[in-house]
Amino acid sequence: MDPQDPSHQAPVPLWHPQPDAVEADTAEDAAISVLKERIAELEQTVHDYELLLKELPELFERKFQQRLEPLLERYRLLARAQQLLESPAPELPAEPNNNEQRSQLFRWRSEQRSGRRQTDLDAAA
Repeated sequence: MDPQDPSHQAPVPLWHPQPDAVEADTAEDAAISVLKERIAELEQTVHDYELLLKELPELFERKFQQRLEPLLERYRLLARAQQLLESPAPELPAEPNNNEQRSQLFRWRSEQRSGRRQTDLDAAA
């Protein structure tokens, strides 16, 4: 081999990367950057979902109160109606006690019997 041979080519120095390797690195860098962007989007989505989850108990509480309010109002109306029904009517006459009723009943019966006897005697005569 002649040192002046025109077809001779020196080997590529080790400190310079191969052209194919440079293209592969830029393709990898592009893929990595796309993946990093996708990761950032997904992390933002997860963050948004976490915020929604924190608001969820308050949302349920509000919805529960909205549905409970008509039921509570009905309960109040029914309780008020029940109070009105249970309250004594104003100025009702006092009922006589049982002893007075019995004595009146016995007097009435005895009057009826004595009246029948008198009628029976009149009819027999």
